[in-house]
Amino acid sequence: MRTPLILAACAALMLAGCATSRTIIGQDGRPLHKISCDGSALTIDACYEKAGEICGSAGYSVINVGGSSRPYFYAAPGAFYSGSDVFRTVMVRCNGD
Repeated sequence: MRTPLILAACAALMLAGCATSRTIIGQDGRPLHKISCDGSALTIDACYEKAGEICGSAGYSVINVGGSSRPYFYAAPGAFYSGSDVFRTVMVRCNGD
């Protein structure tokens, strides 16, 4: 019975270490890259590293940086859990786009 729980925890840890991105179209019709590096295991540096991977040697311009933290608290029989969910987003445009 514990195996599914352990596998789910391992999958969550693997996903927590990755910055994710998606391409959107800006108001001027040019592509922007919205990069998320959420979670307490990552820092904003993970977003900038991802931007470097996406744009390569052309480099990039930072359009916007945002972030927030949302605390959580919950109780279970015999235990109390608390912490915070951390959300970070960097919007970049690759030079030459």
